[in-house]
Amino acid sequence: MNQPKIEILPLKKGFLRAAADATHVLVRLVAPAQPADAAATPRAPLDLSLVIDRSGSMNGEPLEAARESAARIVRGLRADDRVAIVAFDSSIEVVQPLTQVTDREAIVARIKSIDARGSTDLFGGWEEGVKQLAPFTRKDRIARVILLSDGQANQGLVNELEIFARVTKAAGAGITTSTVGLGHGFNESLMTGMATAGEGVANFGQTADDLDEAFEEQFAIISNSFLRQVKVSVQGGSDVQVRLVGEILENGATRSRKLGTLPWDASLVAVIELKIGALAKGDALAAVNFEAITKEGEPVKFGPALITLPEVDLAAFSVLPVDADVSALIDEAIVAEKIEVIEALTRSHKYAEAKLAFEDLLKRPSLSDWAKQKIEYLKQLLDEDAIMAAKEMRYGRTRMMSQSKMAAMACYSMQVDEDVEAKKASYLRRKRADGQASKPKPPQGGTTGGQPPQA
Repeated sequence: MNQPKIEILPLKKGFLRAAADATHVLVRLVAPAQPADAAATPRAPLDLSLVIDRSGSMNGEPLEAARESAARIVRGLRADDRVAIVAFDSSIEVVQPLTQVTDREAIVARIKSIDARGSTDLFGGWEEGVKQLAPFTRKDRIARVILLSDGQANQGLVNELEIFARVTKAAGAGITTSTVGLGHGFNESLMTGMATAGEGVANFGQTADDLDEAFEEQFAIISNSFLRQVKVSVQGGSDVQVRLVGEILENGATRSRKLGTLPWDASLVAVIELKIGALAKGDALAAVNFEAITKEGEPVKFGPALITLPEVDLAAFSVLPVDADVSALIDEAIVAEKIEVIEALTRSHKYAEAKLAFEDLLKRPSLSDWAKQKIEYLKQLLDEDAIMAAKEMRYGRTRMMSQSKMAAMACYSMQVDEDVEAKKASYLRRKRADGQASKPKPPQGGTTGGQPPQA
């Protein structure tokens, strides 16, 4: 296979021994450009389980959004794709067993017949979605459960950690999970946690129109994937403490974080924080490794790439230049962590403290234009709807940490031009808001942006 490239991009090309402030380094795994012959090859066929929450709490607009979104997905599938439809409340119903997508409108009619009723056995619904796919998983097909729900599980297995463990196990067996949070009061902790554990995508919205771009992005990533299930790990050298900014999975002295799917001609980034002690050696401050799964389902590893920086004195360190693009991306990762703190303040109804924290974030000198827009939007939303603001914070910081970047980093980080954004692949666009549509609804009878690419 074509090999990706690991890039080590320090904020400053030097370090101070035993400094009070940490040193930050941006690490990128860069995919090659897609070969001409690969571009002509259609994506691997899909096996989808669309799992729809029909519990009483979904009655009205949430269930209508779920039905319409599922219908749009089915209408956009290829003839060699397969789909299963599962509906759940306190009981589980297989509305459509896994089938080839030949009569789309018959499947859509079954989706439209789903109505609201009892309690919410969310895990049971997801589990049945997995069961529909499990006997048919193959390396040359993509198996995914898409759960559309308000996440208000109140029957069956409800312990989030246990659910995440089951979802992780399914992903390890080749069945990934994406989630769609619907309604105003959905449980974003459960829904984002399942998507993370399931190596899928977490989205939310109020209407099917809100979700068009989310599905467009999800299927575009599937269609253009170079590597899947990418994970980065870092281990510090002698007297060097390291951590990955964002979610941390610890394994002894090694820290690791899931980065998701790497599309062709794009990159995945991670920010490493180093605290360099008095006994550290500058020749190998840390080692970075990546592991992933190829499109063919084979495990691969890349690295180690060593982080090496020369030691400098305070006078020299203070005048070392800073790369603006590197600084902006490092700042976005740090801001994402700080938004987690603001989210906690919001959930504790400490709104004045949350607003002050947003104002402090806006004072950061190296913020990208997109990060500023994001923070200003969240601050305004906090005044208008604190519940939705907390949800936007949860999903927004997740995207800040995991979104694919263009392979050429320059001209991406610092400015956001709407015309340029519109021309990018959907998985590279940067939205100010995550839970609402940013594109107008297509004219009646037109093609929706939420449909997967056709053969």
